[in-house]
Amino acid sequence: MEPLALLVLALGTLSVITAVPTPPVLSPLLLPVPSSVGTGTPFDVTCVTNVTVDNVTITANDQPFPVSLSGDGHRATATVTVTRPGRVRLGCAVRAGESEAGVTINIYAYDVPEPILNVTTTRPAAGTVLRGQCSLPAGALRDIRVRVVAGGDNVLVDGGQPPVTFELPVREEKEEMELLCQARLESIVRSSSVSIHVLVKPHLDTLTCPTHQNWTEGQEETLNCRAGGRPRPQIVCSKGQESLDTESSQRAHRDHAGVYRCRATNELGTAERNVTIWVIYDNSIPVLPLVLGTVFPALTLLILAGFYLLYRHNTKIGIYWLWKR
Repeated sequence: MEPLALLVLALGTLSVITAVPTPPVLSPLLLPVPSSVGTGTPFDVTCVTNVTVDNVTITANDQPFPVSLSGDGHRATATVTVTRPGRVRLGCAVRAGESEAGVTINIYAYDVPEPILNVTTTRPAAGTVLRGQCSLPAGALRDIRVRVVAGGDNVLVDGGQPPVTFELPVREEKEEMELLCQARLESIVRSSSVSIHVLVKPHLDTLTCPTHQNWTEGQEETLNCRAGGRPRPQIVCSKGQESLDTESSQRAHRDHAGVYRCRATNELGTAERNVTIWVIYDNSIPVLPLVLGTVFPALTLLILAGFYLLYRHNTKIGIYWLWKR
């Protein structure tokens, strides 16, 4: 072969060799995540690369999780959940063409169990003291602290080591509230709650149940008596064997007049008071003729009788003086 031909062949081979692309250098990076996570609590793991990649795998203790890849292929995110406490190895493996690379970091998974919240009752009476306890299941980490909150802003216990006990004075104005117990370790929080319904004893007052009420005969009337309390008390107003409904009206008549005993009852007890009903009705006997026909004649007779007695008295005195002379 001629030297010139050999030179051309060598140059062609060299150009083919130099045309082969250089594989990209992959440098995956896991973005910072919390150094500790709670078991059962989902958290996001994000892996970024310096070049567009074909495939990304994100794992926790070698368990892969579904990945969502950004449009430019430089960022991948997976939502990871750890089920066991202890050291957790997070990994990100990427591939671009024939090139592969990976990176791992270690975090710690804590088991913060849901706290156990117990109270003496979920339906306490106003004026009493509600008592309770917040604890953790056996085997929970001793570093866990608990916080007990009533009604969203009333902190009863803050940062106590479980089990903790607490007391809550029960007030009438708080009809319903939530009692919350939180277990916390670093950034991990577990909560449990109960709903508290405050009960109130029945009570009757002059404003809502007047002791004297006037009815008019022939008109529709209702015995006005309302009771306070929770749950809403049932009211019964009776006179002997007769009862009046406080929720509906009835046509008033004279027999309704009298003293009724009203009783308001709920599960906490009974409140009682007397209510007197006066029935106003038209008098069928004319008042003026009655006065003129009975009272006036009687008064006249009394006056005449007085004059007569005075006359007799004076007459006897005159006779006596005449006799004496």
